[in-house]
Amino acid sequence: MVIFRRYPLWIGLLLLWVLLVVLSVTFALCGMIALFWGVSARISTGKENLQRGLLRIEENLKTVFEQKEVGQGINLNFILASSLSSFSGVEGGLWNPEKGFFAYSYPTYEGSLKMDVPSAEKNRIIRLSQLSIQQKKPLLERFDGKRESLLLHVKPLSFRDDGTVVWTMTRVPTRLISDYEKLIFFLSSILILSLLLGIFGLRILQAWSKEISRVENIIASSPPDQIPSFPSSGYKELDKLVETLVGARKSLIAEKNRKEELLRKISQNERIVTLGRMAATLAHELRNPLATIQLEVENALESRDQENKETLEHILEQVERMKKHLESIVLLCHAAEITPKETDLSLWLTSQLQQFEIMANKQGVELKIIPCKGSWYFDPQGMSRALGNLLQNALEHTPRGGWIEVALVQKDEKLCLSVEDSGKGIDEDLQVVVFEPFYTQKSYGFGLGLSIVKEIVEAHNGHIVCKKGREGGARFDIELPWQAY
Repeated sequence: MVIFRRYPLWIGLLLLWVLLVVLSVTFALCGMIALFWGVSARISTGKENLQRGLLRIEENLKTVFEQKEVGQGINLNFILASSLSSFSGVEGGLWNPEKGFFAYSYPTYEGSLKMDVPSAEKNRIIRLSQLSIQQKKPLLERFDGKRESLLLHVKPLSFRDDGTVVWTMTRVPTRLISDYEKLIFFLSSILILSLLLGIFGLRILQAWSKEISRVENIIASSPPDQIPSFPSSGYKELDKLVETLVGARKSLIAEKNRKEELLRKISQNERIVTLGRMAATLAHELRNPLATIQLEVENALESRDQENKETLEHILEQVERMKKHLESIVLLCHAAEITPKETDLSLWLTSQLQQFEIMANKQGVELKIIPCKGSWYFDPQGMSRALGNLLQNALEHTPRGGWIEVALVQKDEKLCLSVEDSGKGIDEDLQVVVFEPFYTQKSYGFGLGLSIVKEIVEAHNGHIVCKKGREGGARFDIELPWQAY
């Protein structure tokens, strides 16, 4: 590994090519040794396994037959399998001139369970078995093929006189035993292949170096805040590496944008908090003077001063209006303070809509309700303020003859509350900023209604969005997760 770290890539490939040549020559020499000495050793091992397996079968059969009579529950296939299980590649069975092949096993067969005697070898087994019965002695015969040699060993059972023969068989690969010329050709092919691989490796190195230089130039010429475009190089691995680099750069740019957005929101929140504190202080300071003015006006009205009654009533009306604005400011400062409890949804929604049904009838607006059964954990007073603000906005922007729909649905372990109207709706570029404090397009009010709604919903770990309704009006969707506080 040190060589590849200290030296250029082409030196590493050259050393790898030399190593490949050395390994090829070594492999060829080992093949020659295996060719001339390994095959004969395998044949000798195969003959020994056949003889030992056959003797093992004969011994086991003799032991079993001495204990039981034939036909009394003797599983000959099992005896053969247990006898040959320790001899890899050896199969065997029993043959009788009258019964034919009546037992067979190949316990070390690598494929599925083998149950039948190979049909191609049956005639050879029968012929050699008959010859063994005639000569009354064991026989071992070898049948050479193009790819392998078949070794067959038969022997009459010494403890039976009914002509039963036990046989074992195995196959030994011997394809190259006489192919010396082919071995020389094989060695030459490996050497030529090594040379071609070396040339091919140098060609790949040159192509990769060219493509890597192209990628480096593209990256160097691209602005740091832009994602460069890389044409396909034709090399799958290099293209995947480039895709990984592009993905990493996208992630970095996205993370940078996310941090900038987070800093912007933090700055905005700090500004809102400062405004909220200032507004709360202002509300606190104005409450007492407004209460004094209201008391003086009410006392003046009780004096039955008819001359200034209209003016005093107008003053009292404006005082009430200012007190409502101050209440909105105080609510915004304390909107995140909630006291959740399990609330019956049907009763809560019915109680909240009673006063708004009266207001809707007066304005000629149809109020549609889609209730929901069951219960949910939330702050009923806080959510009542949120729903009230949404309904108040909907009534202010829905013309006579229009409709407002309030729907409450439980879906995917969330409580979904929606308020939709048939008014003129809210432009898409304003559907996010409407929730910011002190934002309003009306000639009256402080623009705190929707801000209070958002603060209450987020205090419940919920989410609120503004979108277009079915008929172009405004639609507010609230999602509250189930949370037993």
